[in-house]
Amino acid sequence: MSQRDAWSTAQVPFLVPGPAGYVPTDPAKKAEDAATLAARVAAFRKAGGKVEVITEPTYRPQKSSKRRSAKA
Repeated sequence: MSQRDAWSTAQVPFLVPGPAGYVPTDPAKKAEDAATLAARVAAFRKAGGKVEVITEPTYRPQKSSKRRSAKA
């Protein structure tokens, strides 16, 4: 099967199966769970619980994986 351009492939949806055991969740249920969690966190903090805020990690460039040749 050959094509002159890739436009026709954009017209056909590419369907893949979801992960095993995946069940879609209703957005209202997600919002309810988020509100419940937020209330539990607020109660924990109000009761004197200590919360450590973790900041976003900063970008650290990876070292080159090229091996340097050993000079004899």
